[in-house]
Amino acid sequence: MTFAAFCQKYKLTKKQLFAEFYDLFEDTIEVKNKSIAVDKLAKIITATFSLSANQSFANMSLRELSKETDISMGGLYAYIKNKQQLALYIHKFLNYYADKVILDIESKNTENTLILLIKAHVFLSEILQPWFFFAFMESKNLDKNQKKLAINSELSVENKIILAINEGMQKHLYNPELDAETIASLIKPMLHDWYLKRWKYKQRQIDCDSYCSSMIKFIEYGIKI
Repeated sequence: MTFAAFCQKYKLTKKQLFAEFYDLFEDTIEVKNKSIAVDKLAKIITATFSLSANQSFANMSLRELSKETDISMGGLYAYIKNKQQLALYIHKFLNYYADKVILDIESKNTENTLILLIKAHVFLSEILQPWFFFAFMESKNLDKNQKKLAINSELSVENKIILAINEGMQKHLYNPELDAETIASLIKPMLHDWYLKRWKYKQRQIDCDSYCSSMIKFIEYGIKI
């Protein structure tokens, strides 16, 4: 599976992406005209990512968000009640969309499971880089319950990797003397590095297919029998 093939199947247009976002949270959004709501949500989320990258989400105010989006404060409150709800929406949608894509890929798995998970994660984080960057960088500013959601999401990905490594051991692909949990904890930072340090890979002219290929070869060299 190449990034181009992945995009052809799973990459959404901006309109499609925020239409799914609207559908997920429709019950809590006051604006019921979907076409209008999708356009406004795209502005709100895009501006949130931009402001957060420049000054952090903790320092961003809803008034600044209102100015950046050219949406009145009253207009903003029709979509979000406060910053914590906005952050929760972003985390929940990212988890929802990533889970949906990975489950679909897993149901048609023709590759080694570990390779599949690595490619899916890197390719998804390439398509939704601002979402992944925000979720990682701003999780520390969430309230207690929302931090628990972020932690559970992190552990869910790691558990999938652990299961994939154990599956490979059962198939006599990977060294059974290795500890799957430790290997998974070493793989996670490599997945993070792709979307957190894009400037580095852009400077080195490394695309996501090349990154995936090198990462997979490196991991398999260390764990294959």
